[in-house]
Amino acid sequence: MVSGGARNNQRGLEGIMAGTSRQIRRSVSPDGKKGTFKFPVRLGTTFDAAVVFIAAAAVAISVFGFLEEALSAIEASLYFGWVPVGLWFVSVLVALRYRAKLFLVFWRWWAGAAALAAISIGILSFFQFGDDFLLDTSLAGGWGPLVFGPMWLGILELAAIAILTPLVLVPKTVSHAYMLALRPLGKGVQLVATYFLMLLAFPVYYIGGRLRLLFDDDHRRSLVFHLQRMASKVVPSPIKDESYPVRSPEYRSLADLTAPADRDQFKESQERDSQFVAAPDRPEATPVLLPPDRSVGAHARSVAMVGESQWQIPSLDLLEPPDPHDTEEAPLQQMARHIENILSEHGVAVEVKDIKAGPRIVRFGLVPGWVARKREPAKDESSRSGMDRSRVKVQSILTREKDLALALKTPYLRIEAPVPGEALVGLEVPSPTPTKVSLRGVMDNAVFRSLAAKGGLPVALGEDTGGSPVVTDLAALPHLLIAGATGSGKSVCINSLIASLLLTKPPDQMRMLMVDPKRVELTPFNGIPHLIAPVIVDAEEVNPALRGLMREMFRRYKQMEEIGTRNISGYNSKVGEAERMPFLVLIVDELADLMMVAGFEVEQNLVRLAQLGRATGIHLALATQRPSVNVVTGLLKANIAARVAFAVASQIDSRVILDTVGAEKLLGRGDMLLLNSESPKPRRVQGNLVNDEEIDKIVEFWLEQKGPPLPEISIDDEAGDLEDSDSVDESTMDKARELALRNPHLSTSLLERRLKIGGHRATQLLELLEDEGLVIPS
Repeated sequence: MVSGGARNNQRGLEGIMAGTSRQIRRSVSPDGKKGTFKFPVRLGTTFDAAVVFIAAAAVAISVFGFLEEALSAIEASLYFGWVPVGLWFVSVLVALRYRAKLFLVFWRWWAGAAALAAISIGILSFFQFGDDFLLDTSLAGGWGPLVFGPMWLGILELAAIAILTPLVLVPKTVSHAYMLALRPLGKGVQLVATYFLMLLAFPVYYIGGRLRLLFDDDHRRSLVFHLQRMASKVVPSPIKDESYPVRSPEYRSLADLTAPADRDQFKESQERDSQFVAAPDRPEATPVLLPPDRSVGAHARSVAMVGESQWQIPSLDLLEPPDPHDTEEAPLQQMARHIENILSEHGVAVEVKDIKAGPRIVRFGLVPGWVARKREPAKDESSRSGMDRSRVKVQSILTREKDLALALKTPYLRIEAPVPGEALVGLEVPSPTPTKVSLRGVMDNAVFRSLAAKGGLPVALGEDTGGSPVVTDLAALPHLLIAGATGSGKSVCINSLIASLLLTKPPDQMRMLMVDPKRVELTPFNGIPHLIAPVIVDAEEVNPALRGLMREMFRRYKQMEEIGTRNISGYNSKVGEAERMPFLVLIVDELADLMMVAGFEVEQNLVRLAQLGRATGIHLALATQRPSVNVVTGLLKANIAARVAFAVASQIDSRVILDTVGAEKLLGRGDMLLLNSESPKPRRVQGNLVNDEEIDKIVEFWLEQKGPPLPEISIDDEAGDLEDSDSVDESTMDKARELALRNPHLSTSLLERRLKIGGHRATQLLELLEDEGLVIPS
């Protein structure tokens, strides 16, 4: 008989063995749970454990000889390399045993650990034993040198593994970092390749150019001229340089000129060149500069057609080349989606339809979306109420300006509703990658050259929000008012305007009068042939100069009246080259100082010039840093429609300049709003950057050039008024006698208005008329 305790122990042992057998079958069965290759942890009784241990020991003893040979082979194959390999292998087994899911989730890190083990084996393969045992074997055994080969090849393989391993671990971050690192490397390779090709092509180009100079008549004459000019700097020559023409580098062959006008012009230039050779002492024969043609790959030397001028226009090479402007599309698209999400969160549905990236501003074109609203029930019972759609109001977008500024993390945000000429609401945001705008980049384009070829006064202002060049004609404006706070870019804009004119107009076609009370901005231009007088720095000398300009204006009106023309262009087309009138440009850098000294008289003179100066070719460019109503008066604004507003402090200053708000939200440093007759609303422009080195090069070019004598334009207020009574011409005296016969009580003010003379001359005439008895003494 078996006792109850024995029966319970037997049943428990049978249950344990049955559970163990089921667990073993489940672990090895393909139908078991996925990834559960687990060995049982309960082996039953001590007897069973002893049996398993004895069996394992017997198997180990039976194969001991084989294991010994295997261990020797392993030691010879990897040696110390088994340390990293063994650690990686044991780690993998432990992970598979206890956390198989972690192995699948973090497989990138296991791959990185394997790469680290491979790098360790490669490094060990570079070192060898120092004793006699395994003298030719490395620390990594025989597999290390076999896999990694020679040292240079092993280094390349290790570098490849080290570069690819981070890419496997963190693909997005590492790929972005690699792209940023390879970008300057690619630019450097491109630069080296470019200079290498230039170095290879230079001998061929130089030899070909020398041969061309020997066999080409045009280039031979140009070479002779340059040699004579170099010799004249050492030994003065009695023959002037102006007698010899300079062949323009933009000359092309007759086959390249397809238009009839261009072919005729080319033939005329060839005829003049032949006359130069036959009679080099003729000063009136001058070359004709053809405009640069990008279609044939010609480099832009000048941007204006000089016509029959004997002065040479500076090259654009004096200016610095423009910086490349490359805005990535992905950040802008991401910002556009961000703007849509921000407005949608505030209940304003919009869609970004247009993105224009400028040098410092990115403009997003917003199209208002649709919103659903409940339809009101109709009186007719047959109709049912439902939902209807309506457009988002533009005013709802404008009211979210501060919310957009907060979400975009920028205080400089401007909304233009609507954009002129487009069915869009413009949202202007600072660019994430701002760039500078160079004067050469704006002038070296077809728009500026076509404007310069028309014969006006082309001015390069900068680039708009879309990156397009903004140029204008000062003769068509016809005057310009520039205002803004200190440091906003007014003086740079003035220098850019002057440089544009000096690079396109010779002094026989355009003259200047500059006023600079600050004494530092415009004084570097002293000495250039375009100035009719040195730069005026004393505010008390401004009014006499303005009165001298008015006398010149009235003299031109008188000459145009005699010929029967209405403006300066018609007059110049009817007279000879020696009698043509040049443009006169008055540039004032600080108007507020002049208004403080003699405000009323300065204002009256400027208004008179602005009203009557356009037809005679007199144009004004006034700048001030204090845009207040006592400086920029209403009468002055009424006669100067074109205005440029830089960054100001308040909306009041913006209204004084532009008659609207917006200038207080500008970024500064050249960011401006341009208002002219072409656009009903101000246009945002990023101004040019002209540094002092560029200005010095332009001034030095004109100072070194010696041209023909220019007609004198006197602005001295007392010039001609201090002469004695014998110098009064008879025609003026006859007109004064006629006035005295009609009005015996003649006054000096009436003589000034009717005869358009100065106060001192009117007093002299009045004294002469009193001596003759034609005027009753006062």
